[in-house]
Parts: sequence; structure tokens; C-alpha cells
Amino acid sequence: MDVFDPARYSVEENKFFLQHLDESPVVALQEALPEGVNPVTVQEVLGALYELSELQKHRGNAWAGHAAISTSINTYLTEWKKWEGMAARGAPRFPTMHAWDGRGRPHRGGVGSDSKQVTTYLDTKGNRVPFAVKLIDINPQDFVPDWVQQDEPLPDDLVHDAEKGFLQCPVDGWSTNYNPESRQAYNIARARMSRHCKTSKDDRVREFGLKVFG
Repeated sequence: MDVFDPARYSVEENKFFLQHLDESPVVALQEALPEGVNPVTVQEVLGALYELSELQKHRGNAWAGHAAISTSINTYLTEWKKWEGMAARGAPRFPTMHAWDGRGRPHRGGVGSDSKQVTTYLDTKGNRVPFAVKLIDINPQDFVPDWVQQDEPLPDDLVHDAEKGFLQCPVDGWSTNYNPESRQAYNIARARMSRHCKTSKDDRVREFGLKVFG
């Protein structure tokens, strides 16, 4: 389970989760379950949360934490009760399954509304806020598989021997010579090197060329 979303569960199940958040499902299921609480759901949710808590305790693996889950559930239960009261006064039972126009009229299934099931609530400014909590926040850009070798940082400049009149690309070793007594010859050699880097089939050579020659 990667995400905990209280809207997926009954009110009774959410209340049960609140009472047993820091328990293993084995312990929580020792008591008779309230009506409306599915033991399979309890096993799934509390089992996942308990496993994450144990991994954090013993291996230091970070996760959202019980406080975030508790906040999510309490927010959902508060909104549910509010929606219930609003529905008794004629409002839609689930406001976020509607889009609201500038005159405050609801349009079920309108653009931006929740579809199929409730997933958000409306804050005081009318912004939709998701109930769901991502249990483990992993940025795919930070993940590098074990089988991928990370590239060494690109060098900052060319290999240059001013006395011998020698320029070399430090990435692939391509080199060119010039007359060390002629500034014009040096500039022409750099132009050759720039052309080599920018037309190379090696990605790192081209990246180096952009870094050095722009």
C-alpha cells in the first residue's frame, strides 16, 4: 500500500483505525469488531502501517508517520459530518463530486470535480485538497538503479600545453596542435576543438563542448 486514503473506507473503519493506529493487526483483531468494520480491511491497512513503523524503528526508513494518518482521518470524519449537515439543508451529499459555478450552483461531474468516489474536500477558499497521504515519498529523479553507473562530473576545461601548442579534449582524448607563437593559430585550434566536441556522437563530449564553448 503506497497511499492511505480515508475516503476508501467506511466511517466505522476510519474510527477503528484511529483507535488502533500503533497496533499490529493481530493485536487489533483480538477484540470484537464494530459493525461496518471489515477484518480484511483492518489486516490490510493496519498491517501496512505497522510494517512501515517497524522498518522505521529498526532500519531508519522514513515514512509519513501515524500523525499524518491521524490528521487525514480526522479531517475526513470532520468533512463527512459537515457534508451530512449540509445535505440535511438541501446541499449535495458529496459537494466535491460537483463543480461549483460563480453563482454557487453545483454541477455534478463538472470539470475538476471528484469522479466515481470522493477524493478531496474544499478548504475555506474553495480549493480542492486531497485526503490521501503518500506513505513513502519517493522522488523518481532521486532513484538510481544499482546496475546504472553514475557519470563522473564533466571536466571544467581543455587539456592545454601552451609551450608545445597542444589542445586535448579530456573526455575522449581527441587532440589538435597549433603554433604556440601564433595567437591566431591558437584561436583556430580552439575552433577545431569546439567543432569536434559539438559534432561528436558521444553525448558526454557534446555536453563538455557546451560547457566549455557555450
